[in-house]
Amino acid sequence: MSRLSERITDLPLENDLDVAIDEAIRTCGGDARVAVGALILGQRSLQEAYAQRISAGYVRRELQK
Repeated sequence: MSRLSERITDLPLENDLDVAIDEAIRTCGGDARVAVGALILGQRSLQEAYAQRISAGYVRRELQK
């Protein structure tokens, strides 16, 4: 995970979503596009980390059609 992604995903959770959004954008120097990119990278990193820890037996599989 990139440092920027870590900084954004480590932001405290706020009850007000607008405050959390503003803080994420502020963390990225005011660039909303950079903030969205950092959040996407952070989400991918978390998904990969969880996928490595979850047993295949617990993963819901798509039914054959």
